[in-house]
Amino acid sequence: MPEIQLWQGFQVLFTLLFFALILIYPRYLFYRMVADMEEVAETLENYAGEAADIVTRICMEKGSLRTGIKDRVKEALEFFLIPPVDLDPYGILRKLEHLFDKAEDRLNALACELSPGCSPVWRANIVALLKGGIGINTLAKVVRHYVELVKKTNNLQLAMLFQMNLPIIRKIADAHMAGIRAISRGEPIGDSVGPLVAARLMRGQVREIARDVVYSEETIAGRRVFVVKARGPGANLGKLGDAVKRLAEAHEVSKIITVDASLKMEGEPTGKVSQGVGAAIGDPGPEKAKIEEAAVARNIPLEAIAIKMSIEEAISPMPEEVYRAVPEAIRRVEESVAALPEGSAAILVGVGNTCGIGNSRAEVEEVKYTRREKEEEELPALDRLVKRLVERQKRAEKRAREREAEMKRRARRKARRSGAKAGR
Repeated sequence: MPEIQLWQGFQVLFTLLFFALILIYPRYLFYRMVADMEEVAETLENYAGEAADIVTRICMEKGSLRTGIKDRVKEALEFFLIPPVDLDPYGILRKLEHLFDKAEDRLNALACELSPGCSPVWRANIVALLKGGIGINTLAKVVRHYVELVKKTNNLQLAMLFQMNLPIIRKIADAHMAGIRAISRGEPIGDSVGPLVAARLMRGQVREIARDVVYSEETIAGRRVFVVKARGPGANLGKLGDAVKRLAEAHEVSKIITVDASLKMEGEPTGKVSQGVGAAIGDPGPEKAKIEEAAVARNIPLEAIAIKMSIEEAISPMPEEVYRAVPEAIRRVEESVAALPEGSAAILVGVGNTCGIGNSRAEVEEVKYTRREKEEEELPALDRLVKRLVERQKRAEKRAREREAEMKRRARRKARRSGAKAGR
């Protein structure tokens, strides 16, 4: 009898614990998610503060102004751009270009105001740092907005949706901050690989052809090639579309080749070089449209050479794998140019942020890149155990399939031999 009562007591206790967990666990899960989101939000806010400090330090080092810079930088990081009306798509590219040009003018004026007397190279770097700071500050505010919204509504589903994206947000923010630090040192980032390819081919006289864009006329494989890139080594992007359009109007061009960083798929190796058709330029639209219009108006083939990397690698210091891909990209350029008839001319455009990349081969003989150690997979002990069990099961299933296939092959061979004997 006492044993029965004890068992009944345990049953009641387990039942109460079960229903208590049903009520408590969702709240525990919710507050755990909120804590994770708070951690990421605080990290991004610290990054925004660090970006402001970096811009302030660079402005003080490169210019003559010493007071009031930090407050002006914090104000500048709140800068925003309102997209134009796109309900009627006619003229949208001209509107975009107008807004981008005016935003660039505003940031250039701000850089001159924050760092009077600095060189054009570092003025371009300060503009790039301001853009990076604006981006990470905006990201921090968006994350904080969703954290506060989740806390205000106590919505578990909204928390789950946002929490699933936190690892990607954190990864991009880390890479963005690494890129800001690289630009503050005047070092190239992953996206600088296009200008690096162009600079390696520039040996002749360099001339300016459009806003923040230079070119030189070279001979590659016996053909004339106009090599175009943004003016370096400051962090410029340049009006590459205007440059290509002017060169195409002034010369008989048989091909336009663009070289740019390209987003890789997961599983693809960093630094893989691919070749295709089209304009490889990742601007919001205006410059790419000008290149395409120049090609269509004169029936000029458009070729693209892409150097694969992840979005994190594109905005962080240039990885060694990307740097090692430059000779292969140059070989593809030479092959593409050599396929043209003798006496032809081509335009080669090195697309990307030209921070740390000069305007001639001599200026890019030594380019700083980063060696990354292979990231080891870090899993909890339970996950490692389950993973090993699954891998062992998959290996056993594979061996079973191979044995079954071998038995079928033997049966078919035996049947053929039996058929051959019967025929004789």
